[in-house]
Amino acid sequence: MRRFAVRISKVVTKLEELCLAWGILGIAVLTIANVIARSLFGTSIVFAEEISQFLIVFVTFLGLGYAAGQGRHIRMTALYDQLPDKPRKALATTIAATTAALLFYLSYLAVRYALFTVRELGSVSPALRVPLWYVYLAAPLGFGLAGIQYVLALVKNLTTDGVWLSFEKEDGYDEAPPADI
Repeated sequence: MRRFAVRISKVVTKLEELCLAWGILGIAVLTIANVIARSLFGTSIVFAEEISQFLIVFVTFLGLGYAAGQGRHIRMTALYDQLPDKPRKALATTIAATTAALLFYLSYLAVRYALFTVRELGSVSPALRVPLWYVYLAAPLGFGLAGIQYVLALVKNLTTDGVWLSFEKEDGYDEAPPADI
């Protein structure tokens, strides 16, 4: 089970990293090309803004899973930090399980919305005439990948010692507070 979880974690993380890197690179290239086109030729690239918006949606939702996998998601820890190790581990395990379940449910709802509402309406983008339900599929993909990351955190908390925020990141703070506080 542990080897399988390690392999899944590496594959999902690499997929997220590649998609995020190419998405951000695409946004940068399109934006720069559009600025150059406006400056030199006095006209914008018709599709540049539209594709950039699609990529921003894509990067935003894929960033959910990546942040979860790196243990960099937003946390409210005022009470959590005061708990001893065993209750903290129990709470971290419960949080991972319930968050994974919620994210998979949101993924299901997003798929239903994209396929049965947006697709049925026949909405398309203005410049490229791309069916918008394709773009909306970024949401269930991102929610699903984030759900997988939380399942991996759950597995890590159930199978190893310590408290884990994600499969790769153990609970703790990156830097110590100043000594004079």
